[in-house]
Amino acid sequence: MQRSPGFTLIELIACIVILGFLGIGVATVISLGAKGFFAARNADNTGTIAQIALERIALELRDVNGGIGAGGAAQVLGGTSIVYTTAQTALPGTRTLAYANNAITLTPTAGGTAYTLISGLSSCTMSFSGTGRGSTFSVTFTMQNAPAGERFTITVKPRGNTLTPVTS
Repeated sequence: MQRSPGFTLIELIACIVILGFLGIGVATVISLGAKGFFAARNADNTGTIAQIALERIALELRDVNGGIGAGGAAQVLGGTSIVYTTAQTALPGTRTLAYANNAITLTPTAGGTAYTLISGLSSCTMSFSGTGRGSTFSVTFTMQNAPAGERFTITVKPRGNTLTPVTS
């Protein structure tokens, strides 16, 4: 008996199984590459948003020249807000930099509109150290969609601050 040209059923099944394993491998590599791309893009976007917020916070705290606290000093309230007056002539008055509802907001005057500087935070602390002209303000926060353990911090020394901030 003469063998007819073509493939046997076993050869076809073996080919399908091998192609299946190759397909799974290619799909895994493509999936990991896509996940890596999106994770890197998310980290870059998060870092950019945090940097913009930190620059705005630094601009605000650099011009602190007093507040509503004892003797006209700026106040750090519960580690989550800073109440101060500013030396900026374009927007004078009392301001509040506060962390609440997973966002840091800036309120220009008592009862004014709160502007969100950054949202999507999982924690935030605001503090000061030093005395008189040597005092510095620090703001540290973590974002919900940042890589685990990634903290963003800014420490600012006010230009004209002569009063030691008070804690309430």
